[in-house]
Amino acid sequence: MHDVVVVGIPLSAILAGILFSRSDSKDLRGEVKDLRSEMLARFSKVEDHLGRIDADLRQFYHLTGKLEARMDSLDKRS
Repeated sequence: MHDVVVVGIPLSAILAGILFSRSDSKDLRGEVKDLRSEMLARFSKVEDHLGRIDADLRQFYHLTGKLEARMDSLDKRS
């Protein structure tokens, strides 16, 4: 049993090191960077779209207020 532990643990560590070599981690980092940049680009597009929606809603409510004021003044005249 002692021999299995003495040989098995270092062998497992060596095999894990081979499986997770630095080239694989570099590839993984590259993919993560690509995904991050893609997500930032999409987030930026969403922010721009929401900004345009906000501006449109502000204009809509501004015009709605003007129209309500005109309607009120017409109701008072009649």
